[in-house]
Amino acid sequence: MDEGALTRMVGGPDVMREQIAHLAEQARDPFVTVQVVPFAAGAHPGMPGSFVVMKFGPDDPDIVYVDSMAGDLFLEQETALTRYNGIFEHLRAIALSPGDTTAMLKKLAAS
Repeated sequence: MDEGALTRMVGGPDVMREQIAHLAEQARDPFVTVQVVPFAAGAHPGMPGSFVVMKFGPDDPDIVYVDSMAGDLFLEQETALTRYNGIFEHLRAIALSPGDTTAMLKKLAAS
């Protein structure tokens, strides 16, 4: 997630602290990976909007879900899958490590 999602005030300080603390708690689950793309990373390919790469298994095709102001999109074309998988890997590479992300979440939740 982008650091702005953690620092832009929505719902008031108490709501923000609770949500960030919940993220930190979820990050402890061995089946969950939480990473933050920090402001210091600058412009990145995830800025235009959110997307989810859904992988169902070896017998089912992958799908990319794109949330946009124009409506929800579900993409199944190989070119779209390749593009969004590349964007996802790029975002993971520029994001804070899971450990550094958890430390950031704990610090924000305590403030």
